[in-house]
Amino acid sequence: MPEQPTPLHLLPNGRSNARDAELEALRAELAARDRQETAIAELGQGALTGVDPLMLLGQACALVELTLQVSHCRALELAPGGGMRVRAALGANETFLHCDRDGAEDESIGMLTLLADGPVSFARLEDETRFEAPHLRHFHGIRSGAGVVIRTQYGPFGVLLAYSDNERTFAEYELAFLRSTANILGEAITRGRTEHALRSSEARLRQVIATTVDAVLTVDRSLLVTEWNRQAETTFGLAARDVIGQPLQPSLFPEGTMHLLRVAFERHRAGRPSRLLRRRLEIRARRASGEEFPAEVTIAPAGSDADFTLTAFIHDISARKEAERRLEMREQRFRTIVEKSWSGVALVDAELCFCFVGSSTQHLLGYRDDELLGRSLFDFVHPRDAERTRAIFAQIVASETGEGHGELRFRHRDGNWVWLEGFAQNLLHETSVGAVVLNYRDVSQRKETEKQLEYRAYYDSLTALPNRLLFRDRLVNAVAHARRNRVGVAVMYLDVDHFKLINDGLGHSLGDALLAEVARRLQGALRASDTISRIGGDEFSILLPEVVNTEAMAGVARKILDSLAQPFSVEGHELIVTASIGISCFPNDGDDAETLLKCADAAMYRAKELGRNQAQLFTASMNERYVRRLALEQHLHHAIERQQLELEYQPIYDRAGRRIASVEALLRWRDPNRGLVPPSEFIELAEETGMIVAIGAWVLRTACLQLRQWHDEGLTSLRMAVNISAVQLQQRDLVTTVRSAIEESGISPHLLELEITESAAMQNFESTLTVLRELRAMGVSIAVDDFGTGQSSLIYLKHFPIDTVKIDKEFLREVTFDDTAAAIVSYVINLAHTLQLKVVAEGVETEEQYTFLRHYACDLLQGYLFSRPLPPAAILPYLARALPRPHTAEIPLDDLLR
Repeated sequence: MPEQPTPLHLLPNGRSNARDAELEALRAELAARDRQETAIAELGQGALTGVDPLMLLGQACALVELTLQVSHCRALELAPGGGMRVRAALGANETFLHCDRDGAEDESIGMLTLLADGPVSFARLEDETRFEAPHLRHFHGIRSGAGVVIRTQYGPFGVLLAYSDNERTFAEYELAFLRSTANILGEAITRGRTEHALRSSEARLRQVIATTVDAVLTVDRSLLVTEWNRQAETTFGLAARDVIGQPLQPSLFPEGTMHLLRVAFERHRAGRPSRLLRRRLEIRARRASGEEFPAEVTIAPAGSDADFTLTAFIHDISARKEAERRLEMREQRFRTIVEKSWSGVALVDAELCFCFVGSSTQHLLGYRDDELLGRSLFDFVHPRDAERTRAIFAQIVASETGEGHGELRFRHRDGNWVWLEGFAQNLLHETSVGAVVLNYRDVSQRKETEKQLEYRAYYDSLTALPNRLLFRDRLVNAVAHARRNRVGVAVMYLDVDHFKLINDGLGHSLGDALLAEVARRLQGALRASDTISRIGGDEFSILLPEVVNTEAMAGVARKILDSLAQPFSVEGHELIVTASIGISCFPNDGDDAETLLKCADAAMYRAKELGRNQAQLFTASMNERYVRRLALEQHLHHAIERQQLELEYQPIYDRAGRRIASVEALLRWRDPNRGLVPPSEFIELAEETGMIVAIGAWVLRTACLQLRQWHDEGLTSLRMAVNISAVQLQQRDLVTTVRSAIEESGISPHLLELEITESAAMQNFESTLTVLRELRAMGVSIAVDDFGTGQSSLIYLKHFPIDTVKIDKEFLREVTFDDTAAAIVSYVINLAHTLQLKVVAEGVETEEQYTFLRHYACDLLQGYLFSRPLPPAAILPYLARALPRPHTAEIPLDDLLR
């Protein structure tokens, strides 16, 4: 309904003539309200007479333009794929109505209107900050405007926009007129859509009745036929023209269906629901030819008291009844075949308990029938196979026609385990069977053969070591693991020196025995987690996962050479054996298995060239890396004094994504020759060389001074987060460095937060705890960065005086598609809140991640979804708009991302 105008109170005629202008304005407003009421009445009349809703949109645009005396009016509809499209428009400038650029600006204003709780208006377009519309202003002279949402029962349809080429403030009664217009449009569109849906539904119903496999007939309270579909014609052999309008023929239903219909009508008239309705009943029916047939009938009521009808859905079940008869005949044959079969056959019920056991079961498994009947299948299944077997049966039972195949170990009556290969079919819903049918056979011999073949495929028969194929597979997996966890992998290639002389001179039998003994000594010199492989002849390869450094690799090689240096006693011969070893490592010498093997092989041949009985590290990549590292180290020494280091700042938002709670200072190195050097390339180097102490002090001081500058500019609530490396954390003067930075900048300590990693905190627990407590006593907040990726224990976590935990972005990246990652993140949030800690999620990049974190009440959010790290000048506008201030409205997330 249109909104009623607010009463106007006119001033008495006796007042001063100074009120004349005000009276004139009131008269103009009254006239405008009269025009608006007339327009609303005209539009409402059009809606009531059933004018097409889209035509009504055009009529509404014309009335708005005329009534509000605006230059343009547009009706926009939300498009199915997003965005908006024009459905009606009126204006003086035809180019304006068809310009794509104007359409985009209309869409921007329309979307703002949709997001608002009420009408949206602007008096001066050039002062507007909520959206940008330079084309409308400069090329079409638009100066002001207003918009309202057109709402339907199905949700927002779109928006109605009015533009003026004059600067004007739209009065409340004018906005009320726009709302009333939009309400009428919304009701008309709702009615149009509802009527269209009803027509479509009726057409679909007619189509279903016409094409259904059931005979459908409808009778009124006098049992006159009003509906007789095509299938009814086929089933009964009577044409619809001969039946509709005539009493239903009793001869078609010899077993009292007519009586059922009469009883249903009588119960309806008496106000008592019939139990016969909506139930599937089995009856006998008769065709026009006189042939009787079995059928299922369901009777459904429809209509009101005045036009109450009953519809019968009749399905010919002749074929099914014949199939049941044949199935019953086959059942006896089935039992006979089962009893004679040499394969095992059994039936289990829905609880997977044996309810039938074929006679061959005793031959296969040793049990008599009475020892299995009533017992659960899982009383005999091997515990390691139980879960997998339950999953197979759950899938089978869940489907009426489910089938499954699998292998399991079954306990023989003599106590041994036998392998069974089985096929199962769900016949629980078959009345003649009512069970899951199991057909199985003993495949123990085949499994043993497969086991031997698999062993031969992956293991060396002489030494029982993994062969080349298995070694390569493990190496590929080790490299993938090392890449994910940023650890090293070493590959060794070992060749027994002068083995050919021993093998040829003393015989192949002795040579084989020597190789077997070499394999045993290698196993004794290495860890259980290492892989030793005989790849052919006298050559062995060794995989060392998660190696720390080259010194560790060299130590392992020396241990191997020392173990081989002891004399071998083989078949009465004492032999002195040496070996040459080549070593390569990931990632320095190669990024894949093939490259690492080639490099280790090349290094092994270099060891032979240098005199054998030694180990050589692959040197080509190592030398290249050393040169590159040395140059990088020299440049980094001068980075601070040459002012090549700089800081960028990434905002950290509150849970709603509307306010900036703090910023994190992030180090950048802009080398004049290399450009922007990634932190991953120089931070580790700085830590290894100790330069991180000076760099860290510079970062801390610079960040504090920047924070003070922002405070002086009015951003007094802003907090600063600074990363502290593991090396800095172990420095005795860290507390002094932090105190100096705070005192020099003059900031409040509680506005500074220091971030440490889990691994750094756990390197020296006692000293770290002392330092953190001193910092906390100063008022500085402590955050644990990359939580969940280090080695901290939850038991130790409660001892650290920390305020915040930051969830590592590696977990966050997978929360929307990996249940494990989602569970970890939600657990960390709940754990932190239980310990009275705040939670920051870093690396938020998608709306799905944002929605997930808000659902689990994550306190603070940081990531590219909100902002990249920015220089101080670039981030300042974000801070000015999104920092909480007294009496400041919240900034919409869309504005912050703009």
